[in-house]
Amino acid sequence: KLLRLAVERGALHARNARVLGPPGGGGFHVSALGFGAYRVGGGDKEAAHLAALRSSMRAGVNVIDTSSHYSAGGGHGASEKLIAQAITDAVGAGEVEREGLVLCTKLGHAVVGAPAPPGAVPIGPPQTQGGAGDVWHSIHPEFVDAEVRASRERLGTPPDFVLLHNPEYFLSAQLQRRVPIAEAWDEMYERLAAAFVALEGLVDEGVISSGYGVSGNFLSCYFSTTGRGNLYEALALDRVVDVAAAAAKKVRGEGAAHRLRIAQLPLNVIESGAVIGRGGAVPEAAEGDCSLAARLGVSVFANRPLNALPLPGVSSGDWGRNGPTHLRLRDAKPMGAVESLLRRVVSEAAGAEVAPDTSLQRLALRVAMSAPEVSCCLNGMRGEAYVADAAQVLSEAPLSAEAVAAVMRSVRMASEELGCETRGLW
Repeated sequence: KLLRLAVERGALHARNARVLGPPGGGGFHVSALGFGAYRVGGGDKEAAHLAALRSSMRAGVNVIDTSSHYSAGGGHGASEKLIAQAITDAVGAGEVEREGLVLCTKLGHAVVGAPAPPGAVPIGPPQTQGGAGDVWHSIHPEFVDAEVRASRERLGTPPDFVLLHNPEYFLSAQLQRRVPIAEAWDEMYERLAAAFVALEGLVDEGVISSGYGVSGNFLSCYFSTTGRGNLYEALALDRVVDVAAAAAKKVRGEGAAHRLRIAQLPLNVIESGAVIGRGGAVPEAAEGDCSLAARLGVSVFANRPLNALPLPGVSSGDWGRNGPTHLRLRDAKPMGAVESLLRRVVSEAAGAEVAPDTSLQRLALRVAMSAPEVSCCLNGMRGEAYVADAAQVLSEAPLSAEAVAAVMRSVRMASEELGCETRGLW
């Protein structure tokens, strides 16, 4: 209903209301852009974050994505609590119905400073040998069960989908220990199998209302979760789906369909491997995980459309690995040289499908949400200006697949011309 009304009043282009799930299989209707709730919850801007989330719903956004550890200073679970308040207020005001929203959360990160949960690995080297600075990650079934139930309580409603959040941190820990890749991968998928069994059971129980997924850096993504060229630490989507099928069979018997519905991955005009592949660096990733996911019956959620990891070797004083951790794909005053170049390259490659004066952030959003086989692109919208950008893009037709590919290949070519070190990337 929320999407239908948004289309009727012109706030949402009809092609930006999409179906999550395999063709002909029913499923959820989702907006092409979703509210990414990374840095919301707690802090002195909580009221502004709450207002922005309500505004995004009125703009036709019906997907909300968070994680158990997301917050803006409110601690573990703060983002989920803010979302619960926003949904309660919006439903009470008659603005939305809970059934019209698609609510996703993620798990894997333990409370900072808490004892290591079962099966935990450190994120980076342990800071204080068991003290307040330690950061742990786990997908052990006991931890999965406890975290999902805690998220459900904080959200005040069963989440529609729960995703394992960067389970490949286990691979990062194995890499530090110099474990052979085949051995590390085998144990990674054994751990995923156990976690999926727990998630299948939670769906059966109704603690999760629909399904589950994985948010990670799959094989066609340039960078690993630790920022390295992505190979050892990568997840292979086809193998992930095989593990989910085995988990469903173990829980419900022969012929049972798995409930793994979503693969979430980074995608932007710079990090474009999920669409155009990276076969020159990893032959197995020539296809790109977006098209692979479609063949496997898994929906793709994209993240980080406006925050790209800087490419190595490109103007280290302006856009390089020794500068900011992310390149913000957004207009600014003054405009940086690389951002100005990107805006021109993207605009020219998209051609007549975009207005020549379109801002960099709106260009980047349209490209990411228009990528073939992407059901929803998650965008941080913790302020009204961010919501306004999203609302404008949602009201416009998505770019053609040809325009998206042209943009991504043009940015890749420009990066090479600027001296990007492509070895290990594409």
